[in-house]
Amino acid sequence: MIQRIEIDKDKPLEPGDLIELHFRSVGGTWLTAAQIALIDWQLEGRSDFRIKSWSIPVPQVVIFEIEVKKTNPLIVTAAVIAGAIIAAGVVAWLTLDKVYQIMESPAGQVGVAGFGVLAAVAAVAVVLSLLPKK
Repeated sequence: MIQRIEIDKDKPLEPGDLIELHFRSVGGTWLTAAQIALIDWQLEGRSDFRIKSWSIPVPQVVIFEIEVKKTNPLIVTAAVIAGAIIAAGVVAWLTLDKVYQIMESPAGQVGVAGFGVLAAVAAVAVVLSLLPKK
């Protein structure tokens, strides 16, 4: 189960961390989409983070899902990533509104582990049922 926790924009992030950056935008949806395409193109190939996805759930709101790839030699925070995104956009203004860290909840991890055990037991039962009986 995926869990989203609001975090401070200045919290240091680690490689592998997933965050959502929620921005407020000025301009129409098509103008915002054009800006996002420009941002995505300009930030492609960065070594410290990558844009996994983006969405415009409602007009004038843009959400970027970011994966942190590397934090050395610089400390990577949501504020640093947001600054890079804002600097890459030149069509309309973006303002950082909220930051969420995306995490796997402990309940979800237990559920997945439990499902794996059940699948293994089922596989053994199938194999045993196929063996000839004496």
